[in-house]
Amino acid sequence: MTLLLDGEKVQGKGMKVTANLRIESDDLSGQTSNSTAAHKGFKPKTLTVSLLIPFVDQAQLRNLMRLAEATEAGGQLKTYRIVNDTAAAFGVRQVQFSDGVSAREDDSLAAWRVQFTLAEKLSNPERVEKRRPANTVTSQSAPGQAVAAADESGEPTQELTGFEATLKKLDNWLA
Repeated sequence: MTLLLDGEKVQGKGMKVTANLRIESDDLSGQTSNSTAAHKGFKPKTLTVSLLIPFVDQAQLRNLMRLAEATEAGGQLKTYRIVNDTAAAFGVRQVQFSDGVSAREDDSLAAWRVQFTLAEKLSNPERVEKRRPANTVTSQSAPGQAVAAADESGEPTQELTGFEATLKKLDNWLA
């Protein structure tokens, strides 16, 4: 199976790609045995890739790390166009590296067992959510005009803090 990220082939032997779609829900049963759940939406699809890179092909692991550490102009992780049969079957077109890249030495072979996760970027549910109109907030007001408080001189007064109100009472008492 092949895996291309922006046209660059990810090298390795025995590559396995596992696709995952997480569906969020909350249990609404409370203390009962009811099985009702609230649907909370679809999370971005993820692709977990595992492969074997022989020690002699160290450049392949270095190249994979270069892809994983790539950033775009603003410092965000680079988004890749993906070409892979499993990704295509799941409808994944763009991905970013997520959850890290791990490479451990194999117990019997002179090679690294490499595993990494690619998370879908700009998924269909994400696009639908962005197109959905935002809930508008309506402001409420009473008929008529607002009345401003004024002191004896006719100038509008500002509301006093607790400490200022205490000082004002003391000032009035001394006067």
